[in-house]
Amino acid sequence: MKKFYDTVYWLFMSFCKVVFMISICITSYVVFCRYILHKTPRWGEQSILLCMVYMALISASLAVRTDTHLRVMLVDFILPKPEVEFLKMLSQFMIFGFSTFMIIYGFKFCALMAKSTLSGIPVPQSVLYGAVPMAGVCMLLMQSERFFLFILKKQNKIPQAYLDLWAQQEAERKAEEERNACALENARKIRESAAREEAKNHA
Repeated sequence: MKKFYDTVYWLFMSFCKVVFMISICITSYVVFCRYILHKTPRWGEQSILLCMVYMALISASLAVRTDTHLRVMLVDFILPKPEVEFLKMLSQFMIFGFSTFMIIYGFKFCALMAKSTLSGIPVPQSVLYGAVPMAGVCMLLMQSERFFLFILKKQNKIPQAYLDLWAQQEAERKAEEERNACALENARKIRESAAREEAKNHA
């Protein structure tokens, strides 16, 4: 299961990287034409907008897998554990519902905008709005992995590949915390040494 989701994640991430590189190339070309040739291509801004829309929506969908979206965790410390677990399960279904909504109505909106074109480039507006159902598919796939792991965790049947990955991530997190603690301690010692030197000079 993990290999399948790793492959899907890699495909969508590679797509974002390619689109990002294309947007950098277009931006550089537009800046060159505007300030060196004093002639801005009409298709430049719309092409960059198209790239940014796809990058933003697909990247946000990929963040579902790593659970790096902003969230309010105050409720986790206030409510009892059963209620917190219920809310976590509810959030799983809400993400499923939202991603399904994006897919269904995204395709409908693409069909609605198929006859109109973007200003500056002869591309149907459905290509721009195609990022919505594409992001919905990506979010649905990423969320399905989280949902399966949520169920398997309740049954104590987590695959070993995920246990190894989580153990590695935990070790990396602890190592990062130790490095940060050492850096803070060194900074504190430097400040104290500087304060002593300053006091000695004043004396």
